[in-house]
Amino acid sequence: MAFDRDRQLTCLVSSISVLAIATSLVVGQSATQKSLAQISTTPAPAGVTSINGAGGGSINTLFVGTGTISPYAPQGSWFNTYGVGNPTTLNPPSPINPLVTFRYAAINSSVGVTAFFTQTPPPPPTTGATINPPVSFADTDDPITGTEKLSAGPNAGIPIQVPVITYGVALAYNPTGLNVPAGGIKLSRATYLGILNGTITNWNDAKIKADNSGATIAGNKPIVVVRRSDNSANTFTLSSNLKAAFGATWNRGVGEISIAQAGGIPNPLPANTVVWPANFQFASGSKGVATKIETTAGAIGYVDNSTRLANGLQAAVLQNKAGTYNPISPTSIGNAFVGATDQDASPQRIKLVVTDPTAANAYPIVNASYLVFYDKYANVKVANGIKGFIGWALGTTAADNIAIARGYAPLPPAIKTLSQGVVNTYVNDTLNL
Repeated sequence: MAFDRDRQLTCLVSSISVLAIATSLVVGQSATQKSLAQISTTPAPAGVTSINGAGGGSINTLFVGTGTISPYAPQGSWFNTYGVGNPTTLNPPSPINPLVTFRYAAINSSVGVTAFFTQTPPPPPTTGATINPPVSFADTDDPITGTEKLSAGPNAGIPIQVPVITYGVALAYNPTGLNVPAGGIKLSRATYLGILNGTITNWNDAKIKADNSGATIAGNKPIVVVRRSDNSANTFTLSSNLKAAFGATWNRGVGEISIAQAGGIPNPLPANTVVWPANFQFASGSKGVATKIETTAGAIGYVDNSTRLANGLQAAVLQNKAGTYNPISPTSIGNAFVGATDQDASPQRIKLVVTDPTAANAYPIVNASYLVFYDKYANVKVANGIKGFIGWALGTTAADNIAIARGYAPLPPAIKTLSQGVVNTYVNDTLNL
């Protein structure tokens, strides 16, 4: 959708003060993050533009790194490979673009999108994660939908949304006290629905035994389900699969991020609208869920595949729509997106809908992770840095290899090309109005 100069200008409704406009684009903005790569609050090196963002945790391992050992460490992550590391020692061995640094707060999709749209960064939660203005991009696993007009001070216009990677949500478990078959514990569609609905409560359930060729997983071991307590795109991804696969049988809800106009300021809605059984345990963030699974015998819970791998957790082998069982892996995740097409009518946004993949070799619980940008940036260096990053991330084998090593799956080639085209066409600086 093309907009002329007058219409673009009428879309701009300032949502932050003149003072903020004057100060928020200072080169060297920094952010205190919970990621090892983002602890430093020192300004960026001289001549380096800081491009700050916030959003979902499922992408954190790829963007900035989690853990301390390869391939999950900050060295070699997308942001520390492409731009200047924070600190610079995180570059392996030097950045592709030495003129920019990307700072990212993994604070979940809905909070990150809110910070981006309103330019009102949230206060630090108990995890210590925060983000300083300006918020130049957001990451969400719940595609935004709705009215297109936005306002955010110096950065404004039409929201640009493109997928950058695909991932899977694993049902990870603690094997303590369980007899795990050589190929891992298999769970049919009906069985993992029953576990997440709270109707299958013991590892000795006959359905679990049948799924595993008659093998007894446990004589008597309660299943401890661990779910997210915070608004979570992983919850959205899991519940979207269950809703698509079972319809009204899965009646616990599913949410998405929408853009509601309220005085020109979009209001993202929480993604986690699932009403879980009261006896389920819970934790905040993917790392919190992974830790609780790791320390609780017989536990099972949902985490993105990269978090699972970084924490050394085993994952159930799930049955897909075609009736086959495929372990979660970059290959089986990628297979789910073969043939996927854009489902958003807006040319500025791309949306992939793969909630219950049909391919026999596909993993069933998958999603894409999206970056959201502005139509116009007051700082041409920010706009150019974003374009350069997308060109590298979606146009090189090196970027693909980093993603695969960390448990993600690259987008299909056609979607990569589409995403690059959207960013190159619609992400601009104000000098190009």
